[in-house]
This record gives sequence, C-alpha cells and structure tokens, in this order.
Amino acid sequence: MGDDKTELSICSECANSVLGNPISYLSFNKCSIKDVLDGLLNTSFKYSDGNSIDSLSSNQSCPNCGHTYQEFIKIGKLGCSQCYECFRKELTPILTKLHGHSRHVGIVPSAYQERYSRLKKIKEIEDELQQAIIKEEYERAALLRDKIIEEKKRVNNVDSK
Repeated sequence: MGDDKTELSICSECANSVLGNPISYLSFNKCSIKDVLDGLLNTSFKYSDGNSIDSLSSNQSCPNCGHTYQEFIKIGKLGCSQCYECFRKELTPILTKLHGHSRHVGIVPSAYQERYSRLKKIKEIEDELQQAIIKEEYERAALLRDKIIEEKKRVNNVDSK
C-alpha cells in the first residue's frame, strides 16, 4: 500500500472483473476526453479553502480567447494555452485527481530535455535564493544570483542550437 503502484495491461473484460468497473462513466471501446472530463467534473471537487468548484462565478472568462470555465465543462476543451492560467484554481483539483499532481512530471521529448533540466535547475536555485534572502545570507544570495544568470545564458545557448 502507500506509494506502491502496480501497472496492469489487461483487456476491458478483465479490467471490469478485476477492478469492478470503478470508472463506469468510461467505455473502453469508445472513450473521449469529454467522457473523462464529464466523469471528473461530476465528482465533487473542493478547493483547499473548502469551497466547491460549482460555486465558480459564471462571468469569469479567459482574457485571451474569451472562453469561460462553463464552456470548458460543456465541450471538454480549453480555448487556448492562457486558459490554464486563467482557470488554474478550477483546474488544479481536476488535474491532481486525474494525474496525481497538477504540473507536468512525465517524459520530456529528447529535443527539449536539456532545456527542461536547465530551467528546472534555475527554479531550484531561485528557491534557494529566496531562502538565502529570508535568512539574510546576502553573500550566498549574490552567489546564487550569479549562478542563475549563468544558467539562463546556458538556456539561451541551448535555444539557439
């Protein structure tokens, strides 16, 4: 139990017998993203403050494309990449339930692997920098700042390849 995971590759009949069809809203023969979202969105999600997603004001829309969260629920797609930012509060519990977390932690295409790892390293150094500033370790903070500048140059070099 705990964090142990087991992956099974089985047919739909065996999955139903083993799992007891826990995701009855999905049909293994024809499953669309809308079906998945319908099942997820019909589940009761709560924000960390205890409020329900259902209490979302209907007038909120993406400033870039104009899509509303209600349209996302209806059609099962976001209008643009900025919708992820606009509806972050609503999407976080859904993505967490669907994937176990709300940020990408999977495989990165090999063409972007180096850039991704450098950006991740920059984020870690920035977090260290914030801690150094809070602790008033200004000399360490200056070294970390310089490290960030150097890493950003390396990212730019990777981008120009």
